[in-house]
Amino acid sequence: MVEPIGQEKPDMENHAKEKLVKRLTLAVTHQCNFSCRYCLQKHEDVSMTKETAMKAIDAFVSGICEGDKAQISFYGGEPLLQKELIKELVRYSSEKILSIPDTRLSFEITTNGLLLEEDFIAFAKKNKIFLALSHDGLAQDPVRPDRGGQMTKEIVDKKLQMLLKTFPETIVMMTVHPEYVDRIAESLKFFREMGVKSVSMVLALGERADWDDAAFEKLKRELLKAEALYEQWNAGNDVFRFIPFDNKIKNYICERDADSVMCHFGCHKLMVDADGKYYPCSHFIGMDGYGIGSLDDGLNEEKLESLQSRRVEAEDCKECELRFRCRHTCACGNHGYTGDMSVVSALQCEYEKLTIRLADRAAALLLNESNPAFVSRMYPN
Repeated sequence: MVEPIGQEKPDMENHAKEKLVKRLTLAVTHQCNFSCRYCLQKHEDVSMTKETAMKAIDAFVSGICEGDKAQISFYGGEPLLQKELIKELVRYSSEKILSIPDTRLSFEITTNGLLLEEDFIAFAKKNKIFLALSHDGLAQDPVRPDRGGQMTKEIVDKKLQMLLKTFPETIVMMTVHPEYVDRIAESLKFFREMGVKSVSMVLALGERADWDDAAFEKLKRELLKAEALYEQWNAGNDVFRFIPFDNKIKNYICERDADSVMCHFGCHKLMVDADGKYYPCSHFIGMDGYGIGSLDDGLNEEKLESLQSRRVEAEDCKECELRFRCRHTCACGNHGYTGDMSVVSALQCEYEKLTIRLADRAAALLLNESNPAFVSRMYPN
């Protein structure tokens, strides 16, 4: 029998010894073909030029050493509006980085799926591009219309089916709007029936998402249903990854602090905007006071250190027994909810506590020899 999870502090020294993946994110466009109700981006008619993108890649390559792992992410707006540019940049960066001995390179794109076609999926498979699909399940139509106000679920469902044929492990990225929070469990069932094995979920944040007490009560009920489905769908050799639960369980077992794994604020995942300016995270693109240099001027380490110094742990969190399992120091998460990188919202606090409790309860049930696939997933070799 595998021991159930407790609440002891993770061994942060072991995590610090892990080799970090060197990451670059390119905001290839601010444009988008969707008009999501919770989106906080401006979606201006701005895109990155090939010259700016190649200059960013050259700067990135200059920091790659023999044996490094590197990852380049293409970000939007909707990044596939710049599909041909992405193809050029994949070829260019592959030639540059893979010429360095023993390096490994991967790419990452999260797309709304509308522009996915078979040829690009084949290109992605050939070039190790990880494609994630944004899809809000049974809330897709009311929450994620296109720019003309038309519903998108039917066409995106077909794109998801197309994607799963080549990438059966595709992760679906679901954002929960408070008005449609009662559709979480049924959305998980819908994805399961579609053949999806992994669903990530985040709560919509910012001024366009009003999480009142009634919405949070519905969220609690839906997560209880999600826990039951998670336990059912991970029995025996079956597999279904509900990322909020998976991450809480696996990070604990692997002795990893949640924010050290999930938050790449600053140089760990440098964001280059379409105009060549540097930002510490995609959430802060274009915000006054959050620029940390540019391709022309280089990284402003003093400004970055100043921003880092503002990321302090809230006093209320310091004595919490769950602090190493909670994303309470995530800069963009805090800023999105409260406007301050170091102020945790009551919503986020309660959501984290609830997710940890339910994940642990599921783990206590599933971590045994009768569920070998689940045990293998949580205890990687």
